[in-house]
Amino acid sequence: MDQSDDIVSEAALIAALEASGGVGFWMWDIPNDDAHADPVTALLFNISPARSRAGVGLAEIMKAVYHEDQAHITQVILDCVQSGGSYTAEYRVCSPEGRLRWVFTRGHFYLDEDGRPTTGRGVVVEISDSKAAGIAFATRDGSTIEGALNKTADLCLSLHNAVSELGDTRIVALTETLLLEIGKHLAERQRASANLSLH
Repeated sequence: MDQSDDIVSEAALIAALEASGGVGFWMWDIPNDDAHADPVTALLFNISPARSRAGVGLAEIMKAVYHEDQAHITQVILDCVQSGGSYTAEYRVCSPEGRLRWVFTRGHFYLDEDGRPTTGRGVVVEISDSKAAGIAFATRDGSTIEGALNKTADLCLSLHNAVSELGDTRIVALTETLLLEIGKHLAERQRASANLSLH
């Protein structure tokens, strides 16, 4: 692999954010600790898109989470991994240059018939413009977002999980497009609630 494939630049992240509307998605093979993400999510977490395509471990991803937010966010995610189900979180990630960005994440974790964690899938939305300050949070079952949107996000994550097993790349791509659209709605909802709290 070319060394330039591992470079994470602010310019590349800004271009990816503009092209995607600030929305990305991720998938995690839990038993193998092998996570993959689209370029937006990878760059937000200081991982080059090439390395993300090859797969990285959760510990490497969590390095980008701002130190004040890291323990709480990690604990909620790991609790959710063990019991399955969904989580919603807002927290800061830190770029290699030290710039802080707020992200909103919604994820769902799946268990096998014996109750062992198998996979996780989710969306990431960059919300820095709508959240200049505040505290990080993570909660199970996404109780901070309207119920219908939660159900839609979880159904789409489950659909993406199911069609990935089919191996049909066209259908997988369609579910990824749907995930990105749902992510945009999540971002709009977050921005609207952030604007209401300012008044």
